[in-house]
Amino acid sequence: MTRPAGRLSRKLTLMLYAVLTATSLLFLLLLFGAYQLQLQNERARVSSQLNMLFAATLENAMLKRDISGLKEIMERLAEQPEVVDVAIVNPAGEVRFSSDELRVGKPIGMAPEALCEGCNGDFRGARITTRFVTTGAGKRLLRSVNPVRNRPECRECHGPVADHPVNGFLVVDYDAAPVLRKARGSLMFLLFAGFIVMLLTLGTVWWFIRRHVLAPVSELENACRHLSQGDLDYRPAIDSDDEFGALSRNFSLMAERLQKSMSQLLEQEGYLQALIDADPDGLRVIDENLTTVNANRAFHRLLKLEEGAAIGQPCHRASFHRADPCPPTLVACPVAEIKRHPEPIKTIQEFLTADGDIVRVQVFAAPMEVEIDGRKRRFVVESVRDLMKDIRVSHEQKLAALGQLAAGVGHEIRNPLSSIRLALDNVLKRLRADGGTDPRALEYLELVDGEIDKCLDITGRLLKMSSLPDEQSQLIPVHLAIEETVSLVRYEGEKQGVEIALVFAAESPRVIATETDLRMIILNLVQNAFHAMPRGGRLRIEIRPLDKRVEIDVADTGVGIADEWLPHIFEPFFTHRADGKKGVGLGLTICQSLVARYEGDIAVVKPPEGFVTCFRVTLPAV
Repeated sequence: MTRPAGRLSRKLTLMLYAVLTATSLLFLLLLFGAYQLQLQNERARVSSQLNMLFAATLENAMLKRDISGLKEIMERLAEQPEVVDVAIVNPAGEVRFSSDELRVGKPIGMAPEALCEGCNGDFRGARITTRFVTTGAGKRLLRSVNPVRNRPECRECHGPVADHPVNGFLVVDYDAAPVLRKARGSLMFLLFAGFIVMLLTLGTVWWFIRRHVLAPVSELENACRHLSQGDLDYRPAIDSDDEFGALSRNFSLMAERLQKSMSQLLEQEGYLQALIDADPDGLRVIDENLTTVNANRAFHRLLKLEEGAAIGQPCHRASFHRADPCPPTLVACPVAEIKRHPEPIKTIQEFLTADGDIVRVQVFAAPMEVEIDGRKRRFVVESVRDLMKDIRVSHEQKLAALGQLAAGVGHEIRNPLSSIRLALDNVLKRLRADGGTDPRALEYLELVDGEIDKCLDITGRLLKMSSLPDEQSQLIPVHLAIEETVSLVRYEGEKQGVEIALVFAAESPRVIATETDLRMIILNLVQNAFHAMPRGGRLRIEIRPLDKRVEIDVADTGVGIADEWLPHIFEPFFTHRADGKKGVGLGLTICQSLVARYEGDIAVVKPPEGFVTCFRVTLPAV
């Protein structure tokens, strides 16, 4: 790209060259004209002196009527190197005497006004004139016209002076070539000298402009280019006391202030970005064109996107992998809703992650109006909350509270039972040692000891059930975890009239998981089965070890699940209990989340004969 300074230098060069050339040519033309006029005047002065001398000689010859002497004088005058022709013309323009005999008696070929300029036909104002003329053959002549005035001595031949002020005109033609050659020679010399002067002047002016104008302009242009490219550290290197130096110092001051302002803006932008990135919920700002103009780190993590990948993309592309905007009649689009009614709204949606997984989110959207570049622009700010995350947090909080309660209850029960167990062991030892005790009393004490073992085992299971999930998964025997979990709710089932049957294979399969999560899956499915059988029924839990996986079927004889409810049973907060009570609607959602954590699956399958509903949990086997 051509630099502006280069274009300016070319313009200045052309301008200087044109001005100097035009000035020089005008000066030379004026000088040539003046010089030519000077030569003409000089020759006219010389010819006038010769003409006066010749006129005096002519008048003398005419008074003496010495015609032969007059002709001799004219012939000698015509023999001069620069004289071409000499003629005497009467006022009517007829040649009376001439150095060329052939012209005698013929018109001179000049108009009366050419013979006598400004005479107006009376010849009273006749004067000597000299000018350049061109003959019919194209020859340039310097013609001198000298009036021969009437005198009293001539009145006998020419009449009174008052009536005839001029007897005739002496016309002398000089060759103009020497005068023109001299003028052209002088002109060529002046042209050469003017060219040299123009070059020196142009070089001097160019050097001055180059040093004191173009160089500072180029440096300022370079500084502006660096500034436009974001290099705020560059300063123009102009050290002078003229206007360019002042402009350079003001430019450096402006760049320094701009750099400071940009630094402050970047710091504020970084602070605001860090502020929204610190929010654990996803944040996204969408403009009126459905383009994501900003999104925080949590939003990108939620959709498994690289940081910054959502910015500049349409919101429907990042959230739903759609090329076209979402139909407002099918999807509760926050942008479309707020455009119709500029009020904050809340909606639950299912986003798609970068690898195609479904994420259930709760979207809080609110309008925002900002003035940018002098005009108001409207945006929609979305706060996206991961419902599964809320469910996990709620589940962990629930487990924590249950764990604290169960741990307290377990310790409160376990400690007295342990003390009773110790005391009972001592009594049994003493009774066996004496040997005289009633055998029936000993049998009762041993029965009490067995029941205490059962109470201690139950408290141990309760503590296992209420413990928080471990960070590390481990090998879990499936049948043992299910058996211990069911034992905790068996009393509730018997009280409700539910018959529980456990069908285990001969070989107990094992899975890699945390024991708390596996127990929580079974507990939620069993409790859902109890809710579906408010008047009692049958519950069957079957474990089937298959190739590389384990299937756990939980079947019941409850009221079943309506077909229109099946697509929604795993959605958060969806609940429809047969016992008429209002549930939270998170049980099956928690089960699905926990099963997905271990790369398993949960679904409603065809129930065994005699049952109505069957949930199947599939987990990878060890």
